[in-house]
Amino acid sequence: MRDEERRHVLVVAAQCRSMRTLSRLEEAARELHGVLTDSARGGCVPRTGEHCSLIVSASLTTEDVRAAMHEAVRRARADNAVLVVALLGHGFTPPQQADLHFMVAESTTGSTMSALNVGQLLTEAVDEPGVKGVIALIDTCHAAAAMPDPGRIAGGVRAGRTGLSVVAAAAADQAARGMRLSFALIDVLRDGIAGAGATISADARLTEELRSRAVGQDIGRFAYDNARFDAADLWLAHNIRSVPEAPGGVVGPVGRQDLDEAVALWRADTRLPAHLSLAVLRSLEAAVRQGDEGEVADPRWGDRVGDVVASLLRCAATVELLNTVLADVLSSDFLREARQLAGLPAGSEAEAHDLLRGLVEYAALRAVGADEPGWRASTRFVAALAHLSGSDRVVARLREWARDLGAVTGFNDALAEFAEKSRQVDLRLVVSLAGALTDWPEEVDAWLVGTGEPLPVHRRFACDSPGRPGTGRAIGTALAWARGRLPAPENLVNVDIAAPAHLLARWQPEESQVGLRLLGVNHDVVVRWSGRMDPARESAEMNVAARKALRSMASCATVPVEWIGAAALHDRQTLEQGLLTGRYDTVVGLDHHPDSLQDVLEQLLPYAPIILWPRQDALPDDGGLAGLVHKHWHSLPYGLPAAYRRRWSREHDGCVACLGDVRAIWHDEAWLEFCRPFEQRVVAGPEEEW
Repeated sequence: MRDEERRHVLVVAAQCRSMRTLSRLEEAARELHGVLTDSARGGCVPRTGEHCSLIVSASLTTEDVRAAMHEAVRRARADNAVLVVALLGHGFTPPQQADLHFMVAESTTGSTMSALNVGQLLTEAVDEPGVKGVIALIDTCHAAAAMPDPGRIAGGVRAGRTGLSVVAAAAADQAARGMRLSFALIDVLRDGIAGAGATISADARLTEELRSRAVGQDIGRFAYDNARFDAADLWLAHNIRSVPEAPGGVVGPVGRQDLDEAVALWRADTRLPAHLSLAVLRSLEAAVRQGDEGEVADPRWGDRVGDVVASLLRCAATVELLNTVLADVLSSDFLREARQLAGLPAGSEAEAHDLLRGLVEYAALRAVGADEPGWRASTRFVAALAHLSGSDRVVARLREWARDLGAVTGFNDALAEFAEKSRQVDLRLVVSLAGALTDWPEEVDAWLVGTGEPLPVHRRFACDSPGRPGTGRAIGTALAWARGRLPAPENLVNVDIAAPAHLLARWQPEESQVGLRLLGVNHDVVVRWSGRMDPARESAEMNVAARKALRSMASCATVPVEWIGAAALHDRQTLEQGLLTGRYDTVVGLDHHPDSLQDVLEQLLPYAPIILWPRQDALPDDGGLAGLVHKHWHSLPYGLPAAYRRRWSREHDGCVACLGDVRAIWHDEAWLEFCRPFEQRVVAGPEEEW
């Protein structure tokens, strides 16, 4: 254990001649000292010799105890450490007073000078500069009377900037028997507390556990917390039943950065500890709430610190809940799918370490819009997890989380949105122009997918004239046919247009006029390459490779785009070698619009499942295209149709670069599944239908 993490302990067990002998006193003291100095539990430093950390005796004097206490405080001060003090034995309170006196060998209830004023001992210890804080365990009769006067602590040399926790075996008017507190505490610290976090503190959870084990005594606690938050982590023992925390505690990189920045603005002289436990966060929250600003604090930033801490405490609780509720389904791919569904960006610092914690913190701290409630992004992310789980039990548990947050409506709205989006993505019209071998097709094929039928329904529609207008009218006819097959109130939104490379190089399908409007006004159009529907022998091979690449991309923390410039395209031999060796098997981005775009597409399409490039009329952007793709990656490809609609509007006026300038040929797993039957299909005459 490093010096800055040292913890000191003093256990004093005293028999008193004027009182009955405590038969289990020595046993309780030795076992309590053992668990407090166990590195896996209490973590305190044991001491032997003249100033040992365990004193058990029937002949102690008040001077002996004061000297032992003085030495323990001195060591804690030297190491800037927490001091744990346990007093076991007899105690009394004088008539008309509520001050506990700890009894030693020659003490009597008729003389306060023959015993030690426990409140005074604790006040002096906790007021000593350099002592990080004091935890007192009082196992005597009338133990609750050990509570020091907060006014004396506040009026001390540290002006109250310290922390004290006291656990008392009995009420101020009550006897304590059989060392029940000590043995209950030993059991709890040895066994741990399920769900109590990484450490056990002298809090309500511990008190509840002790009361359940020490029947017949009113075990109580007292806390004085006006310490600097980085000096008041008064945990009593490591909790061996907790889920192990990350090296940085219960805070990930996103939360750590925001908290560091807020604290630096609040109190420039303060540095957060490396391990941010729940106790540290709660101590900081209390310091802000109590106005423990200090001379160097900027009170204007206190509220910001409080807000960040409150968010991080909620994030820690959310992560613990999700780890429990989603234990059967949690995986990196599952979390990234939820991230995309909820609209959180990919490739951020949220994915650097603990993916779940990073995404929860990002949603709570970074993904909050100026005019949105603070819980909106978090609620959408948790709802996305609930939706993807497919479990009614999980949805019910996470709806309880939303209720506690006051966000049930937002949670239910998000669930409804995701269900509708899932249904709409599944329901789509596929229109293929595969017959256009050299120019525009004479007819188009259409399939209605996602209706629940075993095979997509297929029809073929003739183009009344060759060229762009005739193709547009044929697509319009296919749309009318598809809508006629849907029961009310189903609405067809998604349209996939599959075409050969020579058309994709010069045509924007969403700009085809179908009826009174362009196709992309009322439909989300995704462009595909018809070559992946080709029954040729190579089709199955390239689709299998694409499926593998897409699965690899799903596990990628960064945006998986390989950008290619003009020089790389002109070096055809090197480019061909890269294609053969699998370098360009995920997403290829062209950082410019090549003059020979058709040739480039024909070379790349059999290898890369996704290809991006700028429109021919897009302004030079000096790398801005890559930035746009990186920023909006989580929304693609279904974010492109909305971007194209914005480009047609006045919003685009004066826009140097926007997502609407990006062209894409996109083959996702849904499209590859649609293509699977074609991979096994035997070429037949034109009258053949699926």
